[in-house]
Amino acid sequence: GVGQAMQALPSLYGANARVGVVGLGTGTLACYAKPGQAWRFYEIDPAVVRLARGPFRFLEQCLPDARIVLGDARLRLVEEPAHSLDLLVLDAFSSDAVPMHLMTLEAFATYDRVLAKDGLLLVHISNRFLSLEPVVERAAKLGGWSAAQLTYHPPLIEELNEAATSDWIALSRSPEKLAQLTARADGWRPLEGRPGFTPWTDDYATILPVLRSLNKDLP
Repeated sequence: GVGQAMQALPSLYGANARVGVVGLGTGTLACYAKPGQAWRFYEIDPAVVRLARGPFRFLEQCLPDARIVLGDARLRLVEEPAHSLDLLVLDAFSSDAVPMHLMTLEAFATYDRVLAKDGLLLVHISNRFLSLEPVVERAAKLGGWSAAQLTYHPPLIEELNEAATSDWIALSRSPEKLAQLTARADGWRPLEGRPGFTPWTDDYATILPVLRSLNKDLP
């Protein structure tokens, strides 16, 4: 999902697209960067930055001058100018410790403020323990976002190289911009919610309704 968005950037936003990524990891997404684009990563853990700039060489080889903003991404994004990003990627939810404050209604309002009016938000929800679709769906519906989901199943040759299935949700305040993205490839589908699901807010959030082990019979 995110790869499709990255590859579509020149046609969606021109040669000077502005990209933000929450969650640096090993820096692999930097290898999608193209000349003329402005990228910035948001990472809370200085140790991750050291690893990305050390043993892992994706930043070194693909985007050596990448701007990395240290600190809690939600707080750092509040400091950014409004409408200063065309694409914002949230890639911080794949471990067993999910930063819930990045998935609340108030957090999505922050993403809306920093994105261009027709900007794209890509949320990586792959997780062995939690089914995060209902959280994003409620935030999207209540926030006025259009949303679509894609599950990527790697071919066998990629599985042999340790590739795994990944789930991505794309959101935009512009239905037309979302349609431009999803029309580029098969597999995108409408994001479905769960009846009665209580949205996460800064005042209330619980993982119990989205624990896979407790909700095996729910979509």
